[in-house]
Amino acid sequence: MVLWLAGLTGATSFGIYNRLNSKRTVIREKRENKSKKGSLYENLKKLLTIAFPRALCKPSFHLTFYTALLIARIVLTIKIADITGMLGKTVGSKSFDSMFKLQVVFALWCIPGAFVNSLLHFESDKFALSIREKLIRHAHNLYLNDLVYYRAGNLGSNKIEDVNQRVTQDLKKFCSQLSDLYGNLLKPILEVIFISRSLAKRMGGRQLVAFFIFFAITGQYLQFIMPPYSQFSADTQKKEGEFRSHHHRVIAHNEEIAFYGGGEREKEILNASFNSLRGLFNKIFSYQLGMGIVDQYLVKYGATMVAYSMMMPAVYLGLYGLEGKTAPEIMQYYITSSALFVALGNACKHLVLSYKHIHDLAGLTERVTELFDMLQKRSGGFDGKEDVEEMKKLARENYENITPPVTKIGEHICFENVDIFSPTGALLVKNLNFRVAKNSNVLISGPNGSGKSSLFRVLGGLWPLCSGTLTKPEKNKLFYIPQQPYLAPGTLRDQITYPVSLKDSSEDAHLNKLMELVNLSYLVAREGWNVVRDWADVLSGGEKQRVAMARLFYHKPAFGILDECTSAVSADVEGKLYETCKELGITIFTVSHRPQLRHHHDCELKFDGAGNWEWIILHPENNLNQL
Repeated sequence: MVLWLAGLTGATSFGIYNRLNSKRTVIREKRENKSKKGSLYENLKKLLTIAFPRALCKPSFHLTFYTALLIARIVLTIKIADITGMLGKTVGSKSFDSMFKLQVVFALWCIPGAFVNSLLHFESDKFALSIREKLIRHAHNLYLNDLVYYRAGNLGSNKIEDVNQRVTQDLKKFCSQLSDLYGNLLKPILEVIFISRSLAKRMGGRQLVAFFIFFAITGQYLQFIMPPYSQFSADTQKKEGEFRSHHHRVIAHNEEIAFYGGGEREKEILNASFNSLRGLFNKIFSYQLGMGIVDQYLVKYGATMVAYSMMMPAVYLGLYGLEGKTAPEIMQYYITSSALFVALGNACKHLVLSYKHIHDLAGLTERVTELFDMLQKRSGGFDGKEDVEEMKKLARENYENITPPVTKIGEHICFENVDIFSPTGALLVKNLNFRVAKNSNVLISGPNGSGKSSLFRVLGGLWPLCSGTLTKPEKNKLFYIPQQPYLAPGTLRDQITYPVSLKDSSEDAHLNKLMELVNLSYLVAREGWNVVRDWADVLSGGEKQRVAMARLFYHKPAFGILDECTSAVSADVEGKLYETCKELGITIFTVSHRPQLRHHHDCELKFDGAGNWEWIILHPENNLNQL
């Protein structure tokens, strides 16, 4: 009793010390509650609505089967406890024949027990995977639609950070913890109901009241001294995402870093990011250590002492039907009741300690819900969305007397009184007026940051039009080729036809002709059309740019936007590529500072970097129209 009181006093002291010296924790919890867009219940409701779109779906099937297995396991636990008690009776009575028969019965009952225990882990994983499938597909539908994947990180002040971390890691952990939490809550609840009923038959319901009162008080006390696990979980995922993104940045820019000799500097950045993560983990581990000591002492060992105290009157005083019973029968009662109390104690322990799982889940739920909320605000269209309207609002606030934006669909490209703004609301080009009909090639020049790429972003619909009138063809009639072409995973055929994916070789003859036009026939002979490679590593810079030009010829759009896309190609091949564009009827906009390209263009749009522009007719005999 002295040790018990000493332990309880020590635990209480630890709790008071933790509370009094954790004002920062209280403040952080308040900030957390203010910053949350919804409670755990509201966030879970949103996510479960997505995971369970209808009553009969794959997650519902796994949930039902998982629940049935949990009930079966409890029934088996009680049955095996009864058999264990009867074995104890046979040992005490030295009835070896009965003991042998009970051992056979025990072995037979353990067969379904082994199956149920293994199936529980299996179904828990399948349940988590089925939920993850629904949420992943929903995230992909939102993220890869309406240019959300571009706008999420480029437009608006409320950018989505660490999208890859949230979609891959956070969603996986959320589904896994949700499945575990369901089992860790439902199983002990059912165990408390079934096992309490079995114990009540043995010793009366009043005796169990003290057991449950102990756990109720313990649970409240543990919640009182509990650290902010939900905030820890959210902070951990955020810092993990930052550490991951730093490594991704090094991989994406390894050549530039190598040329600069920036290995030491990058190491400092990576180490600093990991040190921040390590500091957070050390803090969490310290809290977990203190809470673990209190949990183990109060919940595990304390429950055992309470259970023994409850069985003593029956064993020593002959109460609850044990009066006049033999020693083997008392041993059967004691062993069976001990096994049931151990199971009941574990059930109550899981219920009391479920706050840990709930708070871990709350942090992940907040991040996943925030991801879906931000994606939802951007999906379903372009105009009228929060990020797009924010950019337009910044433009109106920074500059007065700008004309309302109007976008029209036509067979030509025409800018009328168009001001081009950056996402931050800065004016890049003012009062832009020009018209380009088909087969009238335009060369665009100017210093860096003058608005050349911004013009194409507005033309391609990546940025909203903030003022003036823009007439342009339908989106599928515009095609953009950057200086560093994007090479998608797949075969060489996929590189030419991207974003279209051909399932057969029906167009290989046509693709061979395109590869001849860009002087890459040897590549087809060397690699073939069906070999899957990491083409970004296989091809040289010039080969990548020529593959991109073959892609342009395959799609044959009305207008092609070429952003320094032949900088690594020799002059003779470059001239052939531009002549091919003319032969195929592709009107081109070219960003370049190379004077030899003026020969392939009819006019030049020149920016000065101060918002001004100049329209130069390179070949007046073509009689281009200008507004």
